[in-house]
Amino acid sequence: MSTQTIFELLHTMEQVTHKMQLKWRQQTSYDLGVSHILALHELRINGESRPSDLARILNFTPASLTHLSTKLSNRELITRRKDDTDRRITYWAITKKGEDLLDKAQRDGRNHHQEVFSHLTETEQKSLLSIYEKLNHSLK
Repeated sequence: MSTQTIFELLHTMEQVTHKMQLKWRQQTSYDLGVSHILALHELRINGESRPSDLARILNFTPASLTHLSTKLSNRELITRRKDDTDRRITYWAITKKGEDLLDKAQRDGRNHHQEVFSHLTETEQKSLLSIYEKLNHSLK
């Protein structure tokens, strides 16, 4: 693959990702990004968690998690609790309001997925996912 081709490929991938995120945000009313939804999803799956654990799971920086927690906490989508024995440790938990918003986001996400990927056959969708998973694994 030539150098020009790799940049064209990266540019196209970025354009598709950006357009998908933009379209999703335009179709929703909750003013949260994909990162916020991913954090809520992980809290639902794993229960109360330390931000450092979420950062590792989601491959986020600690600074981005600080920004996420502020918005999620201010909107009462998560609670933050200090550890009883070590006050430096904080735990996050999803609230009922956060669960409800996550349910709505997941419904919206399914609709968005159908709209965006309806141009691909099921086989093409599986191939695309497989390719991205392989690329993601090889870049770790």
